[in-house]
Amino acid sequence: MKLITVIILSFVISQAGNLFAQNETPEKNISEKIVEDFNHFVFAGSSLASSPFHYSGNDFLALGSVAGGTAVLFSIDKNVRSFSQLKKTIFNNKLFITDKYYGSGYTLLIPGGLYAYGLIAGDSGIRKLGLHVSEALIYSGLIATVLKAATGRRRPYAGDSQFFFKPLQISNDELLSLPSGHTTVAFAVSTVMADHLDNSYWKIFWYGAAGWVAASRVYNNAHWASDVFLGSAIGYFTGSFITNLDKKKENKEELTFMPYFSLQQVGVVINF
Repeated sequence: MKLITVIILSFVISQAGNLFAQNETPEKNISEKIVEDFNHFVFAGSSLASSPFHYSGNDFLALGSVAGGTAVLFSIDKNVRSFSQLKKTIFNNKLFITDKYYGSGYTLLIPGGLYAYGLIAGDSGIRKLGLHVSEALIYSGLIATVLKAATGRRRPYAGDSQFFFKPLQISNDELLSLPSGHTTVAFAVSTVMADHLDNSYWKIFWYGAAGWVAASRVYNNAHWASDVFLGSAIGYFTGSFITNLDKKKENKEELTFMPYFSLQQVGVVINF
């Protein structure tokens, strides 16, 4: 099954390369491109970290909706878990194994493959896609990790109550339930991938895959429904932030500061 998954992911990566191919002029060598992309990675992270200071009314409304939705789901978490566990069959056990591959460490094959292909083939479009997927994956994963440790919520397989919390956890995996890391990563990657092609079937594939990961985490009793809801929201909004970052940067007229690193120097770029 692992081999099949790797083959499928390789196929998706190769097709994405054909879809987004943009050959670039050989003005920069590979090391210069890597440094340029690292600068963008740092810029994306700093922009994401400072984004709450620039929230609009709609942003606060979205944040409140996610928080409210998560709180509401707390009240039905046990019912959803009971329902999912009653559906256990051999067939369903095989059907809901998506979370073993997508949202797990295997997901790194997507940004890694895209970036390596774009870098070696001199394709700036596919290289930037790989970079954006990497940024969404890593930063959404960091957000989920911090929240997991801060909340210390017990996983459903470890106890019957959905209201058991022991904050500030690091190593005890049984107390790292909220939010779902697999779901967060899956939605972050899917959001970036889906945004890069205006095709309904393409979008359905990626969002469907992420949704299946969320369902698998509940079915496998690894997370509560509220865990995967919050994780999907974090992943989606992080992925959306990354995909829109360059567009906002191009249209931005205000003064901005961006950390800059090169093979010879370190500094700050000031954009007017």
